[in-house]
Amino acid sequence: MPQLSLSTAQPDARSAVIHLKALQAPAVVTRSVPTTTSLLRSSHVIDGSLATLHERKSSGDKGTRKRVDPSVALDVCAPNDAVVGRFHTGRRTDNRPESLPNWRVSSTTPETAAAVFQLLGGTQADDWAQGVVTGSPAVRIVLDGADSVATEMRLWGPKGLVHHCDGALFLSPTEVRGAPCGCPSSSEERAALAKMLKAPQPETTVTFRLAGHYGLGRFEFSSPSRILADETSEIRAQLAGIVGEALCELALELVTVTVAGGVEVSFRKPTLKVIGPWS
Repeated sequence: MPQLSLSTAQPDARSAVIHLKALQAPAVVTRSVPTTTSLLRSSHVIDGSLATLHERKSSGDKGTRKRVDPSVALDVCAPNDAVVGRFHTGRRTDNRPESLPNWRVSSTTPETAAAVFQLLGGTQADDWAQGVVTGSPAVRIVLDGADSVATEMRLWGPKGLVHHCDGALFLSPTEVRGAPCGCPSSSEERAALAKMLKAPQPETTVTFRLAGHYGLGRFEFSSPSRILADETSEIRAQLAGIVGEALCELALELVTVTVAGGVEVSFRKPTLKVIGPWS
């Protein structure tokens, strides 16, 4: 707010000279903004590895969440390339992880959540604090080159991060970045060592736009799935062979496997398929 200082020209003067020192500063506009969110992490087992669900929960600060009419939500566009939402394979129910058959999308604003609901359907909540549980197990997306897909491997110890690589080369710390990391080349060996906490766990991150609403902004999906991590190199090679942006499909695929004792176990794995050039 402008700072006002009062001074009198003479000791007994009734009028004051008002110095508006803040006139040179930009005006401050006060408005209601969506409640800020913080990321919480929880784990559960998917395809034999620890999967991570990124939950968005209200941080408790005072904000204003308004009801957005989904019928006009598709007019919403992001002002820049900032990430406006994240895709998830599950959620927490009664403080327990729950795998979902369709994508769940958490968003940074009610307008973005309403636009996703309008595009992908699903469950419409009273407000958009927890995002949208869509009605779609698959969604068409647009990727901007091979750098849109990245897999990093991390091993954590009691004192923090002890190993960080991409499966072949160290990514940190700086003094060893780019040097061979020594990880097994076989995904089976890496998985076996990871179960014994002797090898890093993968995390694959995909950054994309929605093909059905390109201007809505960028979204992210992160997964600890070893199946997806093993496919990253081939996916990146396909993207590198396409000039410009690529049309892809991000989907949840139901998989059933038979484990020891003849017991069938089902889970949903994330898949990423390159379709062709985006035009």
